[in-house]
Amino acid sequence: MSLFWRLFGLTEPVDRSFYLKAGLSLFTLRCIGDSLILFATLGQEALSSLHPMVYLAPTILTRSAIPKILSEAGSVSTAVILLTIWVLPFLWIGFSMTLRRAHDAGWRRGLALLFLLPVLNLFLVVALSIVPSSKTQREPVFEARSVNKFRVALSSIASASIPGVLGAASIILGLERYGSALFVALPILIGLIAGWRINRDEFLGYRAGLGAAFLAAQVTFALMVFLALEGIVCIAMLWPLGTTMICFGSLLGTAIASMDRPSVGTVSSVALVFPLFTVAEMSAEPELPLYEVVTEIEIDAPPEAVWPNVVGFSELPPPQDWVLKAGIATPMRARIEGEGPGAIRYCEFTTGDFVEPITIWNPPHRLAFDVTSQPPAMEEWSPWEEVYAPHIEDTMISRRGEFLLKRTDEGGTLLRGTTWYTLDLHPGSYWKLWSDPVVQRIHRRVLKHIKTLSEEAQPF
Repeated sequence: MSLFWRLFGLTEPVDRSFYLKAGLSLFTLRCIGDSLILFATLGQEALSSLHPMVYLAPTILTRSAIPKILSEAGSVSTAVILLTIWVLPFLWIGFSMTLRRAHDAGWRRGLALLFLLPVLNLFLVVALSIVPSSKTQREPVFEARSVNKFRVALSSIASASIPGVLGAASIILGLERYGSALFVALPILIGLIAGWRINRDEFLGYRAGLGAAFLAAQVTFALMVFLALEGIVCIAMLWPLGTTMICFGSLLGTAIASMDRPSVGTVSSVALVFPLFTVAEMSAEPELPLYEVVTEIEIDAPPEAVWPNVVGFSELPPPQDWVLKAGIATPMRARIEGEGPGAIRYCEFTTGDFVEPITIWNPPHRLAFDVTSQPPAMEEWSPWEEVYAPHIEDTMISRRGEFLLKRTDEGGTLLRGTTWYTLDLHPGSYWKLWSDPVVQRIHRRVLKHIKTLSEEAQPF
């Protein structure tokens, strides 16, 4: 038990000798565990993915490392879930021991947060393995009193964020669902646990509950990026909704803690709502709404001159819009094979080609098409080269599109572009706030390019 508390606790001192020995032993144990999990789930071939860079510098992983092997394997969900569960205790042990080692060395305990950051944690661990204990007599890591607020806060954050990451991994990788269970119910549960835990032993109030929940939200989001469950851009879009729901849940948890003798059973009973909500959401398969986005632009050229540039257009310049530069799939050029209904138009994006069979061919007034194939919606920002996020490929689906060309009174053209798409993300009303502006930006990029090409071809 003494060894257990030196590894997992927050009060036992850690000197540089124990820190180094424990670190090397735990690193070896983790490598063995990773190997066994990969071998059991993916077979002998997967063991070649355990390159040292996976552990030392995940930002410079090669295509032959774990992400690619897992993404190509049929049992990716099982492997990633098991690896995620396996790594979490090591993250906590590493953080808690780093916190106490920094205290023993006379450093600020806040430096222990660097342990959670790739690459920087290597320098921190090496330094703490070398620096001797402080000669100055220091107080214990945490003062012995009935309720240590810092310790309780850390416990609250860990108690909320670890189930949060496990729940997110189960839904994303196991169920491949992006619904209200993931974006609403789970954040509320994270906030509920944080608000309840920080107020369990001594009622510290709603402000403490909100603070713990907010920090738990950020830790959960950071772990999702660190474990390649999501990328930075998607986390940024989720942040307003997720943080709001987590803070709301903290109010519920704080309210439960304010009751007389609140128990773990009380919170566990409330937590059961989450899996029940998930099952209910999976059982219901409502028809996805078809969203419509329309963009118009006036061109100083007749429809006859605009039409060829609508059917196909040359290379676009690099995007200047900061949203499109953030990794969103961006149109680069378009070409067509054939003519008339049945011809195939290819709109080439930065992530691949949209395949668009022509359904209406009425030059120079109307061009309509279906979308039978499309590339990933974006390239995520992440320290990893691969992100295990199925939503990138199959949640925002373009269904069809249309260009309408109308002659203006001045002899120019009013060009209208329309896209119809479905969004398999819930709540749809929230995600539509992000998707509609993105489609508008893509429209404007294409329409402005068509305008430039058409007007430059006009005689002056």
